[in-house]
Amino acid sequence: MTQKKTHKRRRSVSDEEKALWEIFTRDVKPLRSKQRKGSDAVFELDDDHPKSDTAMPLPDDLQGEINKAEEVRAARNLPSARNADRGPQIKNRALAELEPGVTDNIDKSTAKKFQKGQMSIDGRIDLHGMTQDVAHHALNAFIEDSWRAGKRCVLVITGKGSRADEYGRTGLLRQRTPQWLSAPRLRTRILAISEARIQHGGSGAFYVLLKRRRP
Repeated sequence: MTQKKTHKRRRSVSDEEKALWEIFTRDVKPLRSKQRKGSDAVFELDDDHPKSDTAMPLPDDLQGEINKAEEVRAARNLPSARNADRGPQIKNRALAELEPGVTDNIDKSTAKKFQKGQMSIDGRIDLHGMTQDVAHHALNAFIEDSWRAGKRCVLVITGKGSRADEYGRTGLLRQRTPQWLSAPRLRTRILAISEARIQHGGSGAFYVLLKRRRP
């Protein structure tokens, strides 16, 4: 006895399912590609399908579930599912390059003490006589270690650079130091820099005010 082959009847898509599909695809732009042969499309958007502004109203029970889900997302401070495809608005938080003497982001009292060399110096490094590569690496390590140790104000000695290098250039470490301190690796650790007072090296040194390390 031969068994008759049974064919599963493909059920039709309900109005509720169509309405739910509309919610998830209202902001989606379909790719212009031919449908693969043999693919089982559950629902296909076409010119006869109502657009977003004329979509059929949702059944009360389905709309209630969506509203509950949105309330849960709001309570957890999560973005609405309706705007999930747009992604978060990320502001440009790039920090400005450090310039000696610029203390706009510090309170006036601290800025005054910092620029006048009245803050206690918690650490110092002398780059004078080092090559650029050695000085750069030493400065990176010094600032990072100082910040991790909770130090607040440190002194970086560069020398005035009166002696020329093999190419006739002078004061390279003094010129490079603000640039190195402004690099992303260190900039997030630093509030401000200022040329040192004469008793701390004058134009051949910089005060560096570090940010407080958050626990």
